[in-house]
Parts: sequence; C-alpha cells; structure tokens
Amino acid sequence: MKAIILAGGAGDRLWPLSRKNAPKQFLNLNQDNSLFQETIIRSIPFCDEFVIVTNQEYQEIVEGQMNQFQGISYQIIVETEALGTAPAVLKASSVLSKEEMVLIMPADLVLIGEGYSDALYQAKTLAEQGQYVLFGVRADAPKTGYGYIRHQGNHVSRFIEKPSKALAQQLFYQDDILWNSGMILCNNGMLQEELEDTLRIRQEKYEKEHESPSGVYKTGRIHIEKALLETSDHLSVVPLFMQWQDVSNFHSYESVSVGKEHKNTILRDCKNTTVINQTDRQLIVGNDLDDLFVVNTEDAIYITRKESEQDIKSIIAEAPDTYEAYFNYSPMVYRNWGMREIIAQAPGYRVRRILMYPGATLSAHSHEKRNENYAVIQGQLAIELDGRVIHIREHESINILPNQMHRLFNDGDQNVVVIEVDTGQEIDERDMIHLDEVPMAGQKLPELYLLSPAYKDYLWGGDRLVRQFGKQSPYDITAESWELSAHKDGQSHIVGGTFDDQPFGDFIRQYGSKVCGWKSRTFDRFPILIKFIDAAKPLSVQIHPGDDYAFVHEKEFGKNEMWYVMDAVEGAYLYCGFSRRVSEEEVRKRLADNSITEVLNKVYVKKGDVIFIPAGTIHAIGAGILICEIQQNSNSTYRVYDYDRVDKEGKKRPLHVDKALDVMNFEPYEQGAFGLLEPQEKDGNVVQQLSLCKYFQCEKYRIREKQTLYVDEASFVSLVILAGNGIISCGEESISFGAGDSIFVSAGRKVLHIEGTCELITTRI
Repeated sequence: MKAIILAGGAGDRLWPLSRKNAPKQFLNLNQDNSLFQETIIRSIPFCDEFVIVTNQEYQEIVEGQMNQFQGISYQIIVETEALGTAPAVLKASSVLSKEEMVLIMPADLVLIGEGYSDALYQAKTLAEQGQYVLFGVRADAPKTGYGYIRHQGNHVSRFIEKPSKALAQQLFYQDDILWNSGMILCNNGMLQEELEDTLRIRQEKYEKEHESPSGVYKTGRIHIEKALLETSDHLSVVPLFMQWQDVSNFHSYESVSVGKEHKNTILRDCKNTTVINQTDRQLIVGNDLDDLFVVNTEDAIYITRKESEQDIKSIIAEAPDTYEAYFNYSPMVYRNWGMREIIAQAPGYRVRRILMYPGATLSAHSHEKRNENYAVIQGQLAIELDGRVIHIREHESINILPNQMHRLFNDGDQNVVVIEVDTGQEIDERDMIHLDEVPMAGQKLPELYLLSPAYKDYLWGGDRLVRQFGKQSPYDITAESWELSAHKDGQSHIVGGTFDDQPFGDFIRQYGSKVCGWKSRTFDRFPILIKFIDAAKPLSVQIHPGDDYAFVHEKEFGKNEMWYVMDAVEGAYLYCGFSRRVSEEEVRKRLADNSITEVLNKVYVKKGDVIFIPAGTIHAIGAGILICEIQQNSNSTYRVYDYDRVDKEGKKRPLHVDKALDVMNFEPYEQGAFGLLEPQEKDGNVVQQLSLCKYFQCEKYRIREKQTLYVDEASFVSLVILAGNGIISCGEESISFGAGDSIFVSAGRKVLHIEGTCELITTRI
C-alpha cells in the first residue's frame, strides 16, 4: 500500500498561531512531533512508500522532518501553485503504479485511540472491489465545515461536501450520517482515470472561457471532494472508532489543546467565549463577552465571533503590505525539544525565551563570537559545561563564554523556561560549532539492561548454544534462544539491577516509549525480536505473512527477517525463494509429492553472509548453520513441508498450506540489498551496515579496542555479542559482556563506550 500525504496549505487558518512560514501541520500543537510526523508514524506499518505533496516553500521543512525516519521510501512533489487537493492528488497518483492501493491523507489530522489498523484492513477489502473507501467519524454537531456521508452499512448512498447550515441541521439528526474524516483508500488506476477525466473537462471549459490553451491543468481551485466524491457511484465507508479531529479552525484546535485555552486570562460574565493566550507577558481580561474567539500571541491578536473565525483568510488577503511580516512569519520557532521565541533584538544583543519539554536535550555546541547568559524562570535547567553537569534552579543564572562547549537539557518532569541573553560583536545562527555528543545525565531509569533469553526445543535443534555460548537452557536440545523478546510466546528477562528477573515484555508495557523511543509509537507492541538459531538439522520449509495478512488472520504483525550467518559447516546451504517462476498449482502438486525443494533457490552460505527474507518468501535454514535472526516481533509462520518428520511424541507437525499459498511470492527470488553495504574501516574498527528497512536497521561492528556509539530519542539500541568480550559503559553505568550476551539500551540522547575485542550487531528502529 502506498500513501499520499497532502501537506500544503497557506498557514492562515489558525493565524496567528500558524503563519505562512510555519503552517499548522508542521507545528507541535499538542504532540511530541508535528501533525505531519504523526501522520507518517501512524501509517508506517501499513504503507511501504510515501508520496508527499507540499508547497515549494515547505520542501525543506518536509525534508528536515522526514530525516527522523530511516528506511522509509518517500518522494516529495512540490506545487508551485495551489490549485486544490484534486490536482495535488493526481500529481501524486501519477508517480505510482496503477495496480497499487493508495491511502490518501491530509497531514493535519489528529487521531487518538485504537482502531486504525482494523479500519484500514476492512477498507482494503472494499477497495479491492473497486470502491473509493471513505473513513467516517461520528458527527457531534450540525457543523458546515465537513463532508457528510449518508450510508447503509458500508454502502454510501450520498456524499454532501460542506452543506449549508440548514442542510447540516437536517442531516445531523439522521441516524445514517457520518462525517468525512478526509482519508480515502482506493485503487490508484481507478483514481487516476476518474481524476484525469474530471480535470480534463474542467480544463477544456476553462480554455474555452478564457480563450487561452495552456497545455497544463488550469481549472481553478478544485478539491477532491467536489471533483470525485460528490459525483462517484463507487463510494463505500468504514467507521473510524477513534477520537478524530481535523485541525482546520479554532473550534477543532480547542478540542485537542486541553489546558492551552484560558491561560493568563480572566473572563467575567462571558458566554461561549474561548481565549487562547500564548504569551505569559500579557493578561487578557474579558468582560460581558459572548460567542468569541480571542487568540493572542507575542506579536498579534485575533478577535472574532466564533461563527466568523474563518474570515481571517480574506482579511489576510486584503491586508496592506505593511502587515505582511505579521501574517507570514512567526516569532516562535518550534522544535522537537520545545520552542524558542525572540523577545528583543538589536545590534549587539538578542533576548530569547526558551521552553524545553521534560526529557528534552539540545545539541552540544559552542560559539566563537558571542556570550550567552541563561536565567531560569521556571523549573530546573541542567547544563553540561566543560565536562560536568550543573543544575540551575529558578531565579538563578549561568554565563557561557565564547568557545565554551555546553549543552542544555531538561532532566526534570516539568517544562523549563529560560531567558537567554546574547551579547557580542556578531549574533548569528551561523556562529555555532556542533561538538560530539556526551553522555546524558540525570536519568531516573537505568540506561543499560543485560537480558537472559527464552529457549525453544524444536526437534531440529542442537547443543551449540549451550556448548559455544554457555546458555543456561533447560533442554537437551536447544533450537533457539530468543535474545531480545517481548513476545507472549517467550519473553527475555532482565538480569540484575532494579528490574532483576522482570520479563522484558512486562517492562516494555510499563515504560513504553520512554525506554523504546518515539518511533515505537508506530507499532502497537515492541517492534522486533532477535534470536540465535542452531540448525543441527534442516528447518521446515515455510513462509511468513506480511502485515496486511497477519493483522487480519493472526492478530499480529507480519514477519520480515534478516539472517546473519554466525557459523556454517562446509557445504551448508539454505533455501530462499524459488529458482524460477512457479504457479500455485505446481506448488500444491510438489508439496503433495515431496518434490518442493527441486524448485527452491539453494544458497550455499559461510560465516558472515547476510540474507534478507521479505514476507511472502518461501525459505528454510539447512543443517549445520548457526544464525542470528533479526525480525519483526511476530511468531506467524506457515509451515508447508517438514520432510515427513515426527516430533518427540511421534506426531507430524501441522502444515499450513492454504494460508501459505495466500501470501506466497511465486516469482523467482532476487537477492535485494535491503541496506546491505560493504564493510568500512573506521578508527581501527570495521563497521558494516547489514540491513536498512522500515522495521529495523542493523550494523555489525568488529572492535579491536574501543568504539563509541550514539543513541537518540528516536529509538532504543539492541546489542547482541557474536564473539569476544568487553565492557559497555554509559555515564556511570557499565556491564561486562561475553559472546552470546544481549544488551538493551534505552532511548535517549546518550553515548555508549565499548572497550574490548569483540564482534557485535546493533539493531534499532
């Protein structure tokens, strides 16, 4: 499935909160990330490519915000002229294959709660039947700003875009009405054909009226609701049982910004009046007001009757050029760590207000040409200065001289507000030297966690995990050790410290993204599972489903996996995909007569080889191979051939042929790179990227003496030790490790120091 993200706009609907240079979809209105980033995060498990349509002036913002995601395929389509969502969708659609399913989404939706995946898979079934599938949400008032969907079950009998007030009143009180959420799922070929026809007709009409053939679509502004949804006979709807909000006006903003309204405000005898005050320097007093929005920022204030709030767009359009700066540029700059705001500036000095969220960190840096003074107004600021950590409490200050390395961070549980005063001969953002990051301090939870694995005694296993790595397996035969696992079928356990012997999955459920990082919110559970596999005998021939199929049939994620060959006897081989194109009928016949291996792609392997197994690929590990497997956190496996073996009870293991054929790729296997790069020598060590996909990123390190690794807020890091021994340290914490050990490092800006002679694999999302 592909995603089309509509991320244009003019920044005027929420003015003065948003501006032309900072439209609402790129602001952190009430999230850790922007609305745009939350849209991407929400859809990563379901979409393997993102096409983002945005205005030319926002291209750098999109690129910057997409830099936080690795392994995601995306492209940006830049509009030089805003013609509405219909031409934008058509442009995005044209770069994708007509056979694809496309999920169209605006970048300014807020979705909270569960139910997203269930709705998507229900919608996909309908879309495969030639339907444009809308996602409907419950209407809670007779509002005129949304599309109304009249439906019977999944069938849409009528779509009405932004009805009149009278019609909205009539529709709202009917039982068969949903609001349009703004999302559409459909076949891309059907979408292209209908939009091209509609826009061609409008273009011909335009050219006839203006007597000016243009060769490009010049239709005037037209949105996809008018161009397609109001006229199509192929509409279906799936209810979206989540808290939904299209942040398109102050009514919707108010519902997702709890605690932001009425700040620094006194209202007396006021009815239906909302004040959004973003400055602490001004008190707003309202007396005997009725039905008003009052929106105040540091440099502008907007007062309007609630029913007329959207008039701001025409006000901006008609305003004199004198006020252009107020409408186009925000004095506040939003970042993931918080925000900063210019209070005053003149030659020789600058005063800024900085707000930092709990746990937020700025990069380590120094300046050559200016002096900085930080005075804490609220909370407690932590600052690393010359290799030591200093805490500055409320009403205290600290001075930073030119060329002093420093880093600000907030290690408390409340916002920190700082007034920064810069003085010097030159105050410019180009005067900044970024330095290597140093370890975070003041964390309440440990940074490092040694794990003990869960063991599996499958009949094909051996004893190498016990002999070679000293694993404490309770079984005579140990096929697998699940080194990093939060899966219900076998959890790792934490060794030592505060959480000694706690199941890893329980620990993750307790602390969530605080230890996993914000990327973990993409998934509804811990995203990966890492195993050691000792194949003394051949494994069964099997297939893993992708996310689409697994969600519906197994209630969990699908399974893409990577194999790193830790060791292999001479002549060892594995099967990966088919050696030629086969049909379902041939596969069924060969499974029945035990000849399936004749058409499998045989791959001879040696120590150090890397194989990526995409979901849907038939495969099997051969005898005499020791593997480290990094995979999605799933145990969904469809066994199709097991060499007629019996288990210890004398029974054949079950096969899952029908399900396997549902998901099987019948094309010949082509080994893709999937991020695999050649080894690189750096600082005396050898580093090799093993894989880079949307589910995980893996690197192998061959360390001679020492290595430094960097961790950030996006993702945890897992380390599995393949060989050797050493010590890993982070701040004051350290863990001694040996071959076969597994270490989990929590997310957060920090530096890991590894000393020893060893080989290891790091994994992060």
